[in-house]
Amino acid sequence: MAFAHYARSMRRFPLVTAMVVLVGAVLGLSIWTIHKAARSALREYRITETRVAQDTASALRSYLESFERDTRLLATLVHGTRRQAIDAAAQNEAVLSAFQALATVVAHYRTIALFGPQGRPIVAVDPTEDRARIAPALVEASAPLAQQAVADRRTAMSGPLTVPGGRAFYLFAAPSGDGEAVVVTADAAMMLEVVSRAPSSAAGLVIRDPNGALWLGCERRERCRLLRPGTPESAEVIEAVDTAAGRDDATSRPAVGRLGLPTRMMVVTAPPVSSPLGKWSVALIASAGDIDVQQRSFLRHLLLTSVGVIGAMVLVGLFILRQQAAAAALRVRLQDAEEMHSLQRQLVRAEKLVTVGVLSAGIAHEIGTPLQVIRGRAEHMLEQVQDGRPAEDLRAIVSEIDRISSTIRQVLEFSRQQPIDLAPADARDSVNKALELLDWRLSGKRLAVHVDAEEPLPPVAAAAGQLDQVVLNLLMNACDASFEGKTIEISLGRDVTRGDCLRLAVTDHGVGIPAENLNAVFDPYFTTKKRGEGTGLGLAITSQIVRSHQGEIVLKSVVGAGTIATVLWPIISAGNAHG
Repeated sequence: MAFAHYARSMRRFPLVTAMVVLVGAVLGLSIWTIHKAARSALREYRITETRVAQDTASALRSYLESFERDTRLLATLVHGTRRQAIDAAAQNEAVLSAFQALATVVAHYRTIALFGPQGRPIVAVDPTEDRARIAPALVEASAPLAQQAVADRRTAMSGPLTVPGGRAFYLFAAPSGDGEAVVVTADAAMMLEVVSRAPSSAAGLVIRDPNGALWLGCERRERCRLLRPGTPESAEVIEAVDTAAGRDDATSRPAVGRLGLPTRMMVVTAPPVSSPLGKWSVALIASAGDIDVQQRSFLRHLLLTSVGVIGAMVLVGLFILRQQAAAAALRVRLQDAEEMHSLQRQLVRAEKLVTVGVLSAGIAHEIGTPLQVIRGRAEHMLEQVQDGRPAEDLRAIVSEIDRISSTIRQVLEFSRQQPIDLAPADARDSVNKALELLDWRLSGKRLAVHVDAEEPLPPVAAAAGQLDQVVLNLLMNACDASFEGKTIEISLGRDVTRGDCLRLAVTDHGVGIPAENLNAVFDPYFTTKKRGEGTGLGLAITSQIVRSHQGEIVLKSVVGAGTIATVLWPIISAGNAHG
């Protein structure tokens, strides 16, 4: 009996061992899977937060460049206004109107001021700002910066400036000539709230400006805090961020917790933001403690369910399904966030276009009338002086005034939507006119033009002169971009994909357009040409004309090889013959 019992025990032992090994293997595999999934989730989380930090840095760069560009534009506007033959009161009124327009449109611009060598400054204040306390303090702080910009003959920046009430501002100054300088002040909390891309309160941003000041929690304006450089709090935050950067579970000192930062943190950083306002840095902080708690919870559940192979497998399967659902939900949220970012960028561009329209209308109104007076006086004098050098000088004056008036009309046509009256037009005639007008420019660069037009060529629906302007602008850009001695190719014919449209393609063999500028070239006042060689309105006006005729324009370019500009223009039909 004892031997039989021993034999049965020996037979059961391999079975028990196999079960223990099987359970241990499943448990080990499950634990390994959990650790791997946690590491994968952590990597995905880091990638997501890194993208948020990079988006914030990109938005910050765009706003800083816009800040600097707006100031230089206002300085240029002031300089141009001072050169016009109008009295000082009218000049000041024109400058103040432009300042008030920009201060109203851009939310975080609080004051815009012009300081000169003598007299009171011209100041525009945002209508919602506290004119009794905040505005005087900002104007007083702007005066020394304006003097610095004039003395150094270059742009200057200062800040953050703290005014009564605890609010902080950044100031930027640009000289406009004749001892004058334009100073723009921006509300720091409002600006940083707009550029922040932090998705929730679980993550926070730390933004460091060129002067070493730190901004914390600016994804919500009411939580935005300023830490001055050299303070104990600032040193603690810098040490904690530098320690945790690139790690997943760095531990900071408890003192940092009093500043609203987690005691266990994960930090991702974006590349430094270099701008005309100096070098800024962006870091995004997320709690790493929550990730550890979640991982330990997974392991506890696994140990409790490891008593049976079936139960363990079921729980692992449920866990995998839950992880997949969470990943799918995360992808949906990321897609929604990207769409929201795209809409925000479109809104920013629309605000810039509104600003351009307001400034353009003001400039055209103030410049147009004195130009006509000057032209009339010049023509009157030309009638009295028919020959000689004085006559040539007067004709040159009239010619240059007409060129300025043409530029003003382009600006107004771009900034105002006007009704169009469609009529049949021949694209071949437009090409011939453009070639005749640009013959001297083409000859100067020894450029050949090859025109390939199908027969018969259907007429298109176009407003008077606007198709001519589109062809002229495209051919002029091709001429400027082409290498000397090359050929410009123009093709005309019915589009194979859209039978109701005429396809006009202008191909040059020249410098090409970088990929990052393919969309920007259609923005007003954007140009890659040297200063004085282009207004940046040619392609913007061309794009607006094409869109107003229900057409399309597409650019394809290779740097160093050339560019193809393709326009699809609706063919004339009974429905669009009269607009």
